[in-house]
Amino acid sequence: MPSRRPPKFTGLYHNESPSDSFWIRETGILFLPGLENASLLVVTGELLPPTVGDASTHGDLGVELLLDGQTGLTREKIVPGPFRLELPWPGDSAPSGHKLEIRILGVTGSNFLAWLGRITRLGFLQAWRFQGRNRRLRIQRVETNRDVLFDFSNRFSPWNFAITRSSLKVGMNLVGFYRTILGVGESVRCAARAADAARLPLACIELKLFCKNPQTDDTFASRLQSENPHPVNVFHLDAPVSRDIDHHHGENFRSGKYNIGYWAWELPEFPDSWIPFADYFDEIWTPSQFATEAIAQKIRVPVLTMPHAISFTRPQGDFRKKFGLPSDKYLFLFLYDLNSYSERKNPAAVLEAFRHSGLAGQGAGLVVKVHNAESNPADYELLLKTTAVLPDTILINQVLSRQEIYELESACDCFVSLHRSEGFGLAVAESMYLGKPVIVTDWSATSEFVNTANGCPVRCQLVKLKRHHGPYAKGQIWAEPDITHAAQWMQRLFSDRVLGRQLGTAARTTIEEKYSPAAIGARYRQRLEVIAGW
Repeated sequence: MPSRRPPKFTGLYHNESPSDSFWIRETGILFLPGLENASLLVVTGELLPPTVGDASTHGDLGVELLLDGQTGLTREKIVPGPFRLELPWPGDSAPSGHKLEIRILGVTGSNFLAWLGRITRLGFLQAWRFQGRNRRLRIQRVETNRDVLFDFSNRFSPWNFAITRSSLKVGMNLVGFYRTILGVGESVRCAARAADAARLPLACIELKLFCKNPQTDDTFASRLQSENPHPVNVFHLDAPVSRDIDHHHGENFRSGKYNIGYWAWELPEFPDSWIPFADYFDEIWTPSQFATEAIAQKIRVPVLTMPHAISFTRPQGDFRKKFGLPSDKYLFLFLYDLNSYSERKNPAAVLEAFRHSGLAGQGAGLVVKVHNAESNPADYELLLKTTAVLPDTILINQVLSRQEIYELESACDCFVSLHRSEGFGLAVAESMYLGKPVIVTDWSATSEFVNTANGCPVRCQLVKLKRHHGPYAKGQIWAEPDITHAAQWMQRLFSDRVLGRQLGTAARTTIEEKYSPAAIGARYRQRLEVIAGW
């Protein structure tokens, strides 16, 4: 982790009156950045007249300016009123920056008496304790011919941080499963789009860990590299595999870098057994505030919310024929990866809600798209049996590209997710981006962007897990969606197409405004600038 830089100034002090400037006891030191295209350094201020009846404020004052230890300007006597001091600015960019010293002339004697008054507490010296003469000379601004560097009218933050940001070198090495058809793979692809939108220097690096999902996404294939030249590494992965980074990428990959783990988590309590994996990182990013709160209460490093950036080319045209879907039905869509634990994704609730709605055989249909059925034969067999006895249900079990997923989402009228918990909800957000109404359990991460103004949140009850489901431990809580309420939403959208269009338009606006690559990329840049400034 980089060490903190020295303070931007020292030896300058604020007091209540006047409040728009700072005073100097004897020498103020300001650390200035190296700036290109500047030719002049300007110090402005004001010399206040002495206070009537206060001997400690009387006497002539002058100023000496030194830039990088060399005397640049001396003014032995300044008359009361505003003053302006100018110095030529060095012609180079000076990566290490410059040091400006502002020395007050004419205060040596009063400063000695002030010191003597403090240590002796002699009554006739007490007047000098407050150094009234020094406080007459007020520094207001330090600037070049191009930028204001310090504005001392802002007592809490006089330094112009825009100057710092303009000179910082920010960039990230974004590491993940770029080619894999997987939620965490789409996570890193979303991040790359956000970084590109913010024009951040970016190295795209394929995570060298085993993953059994198909590796067929070539969106970023031409940009993949093995070197990590930028100061920050961001790893998109599941927390437990963090321990394998050094084995596959070498210990030097993390060495000397600021390392960030991008983790998702779906329940209110982060597993205790996963806490040690945070030791591989300087901070953690998550896709939702829900995940942030769960992780932050367990680990010692900073945890920040950096949502997924949602943007892709919206499919144009009718894709129902491509997927063998009926052209004359109102279609609800549910899709999930069988590797993501069926109990959490809760497909049974979607099927039951559709059955309970009574819309089967009335002009509506339910499309269920699954992935990784061959790896989960028992779950898939149960799904086959359930759909076989429920009319107007269509089961799709084939590998689709990301663009084909978008086409399928576009081909249907409404997306349904009656999950028990989500760390973000990519498919929900994608469908909203396509202008589709969504019926979603009103809990966990999806409740951060789905509400009654842009979707159909489903009532739920929080229940305890009665047994372990993979990493989701017995005794934790998740949501049990209200099947009847979900069915009512299905009925309402089926019968009121105007409402569906209104919700879809609002949903699209929500994603475009809050989850665009530009919005998320700006958050990346802001955080990287803070890290670079440490």
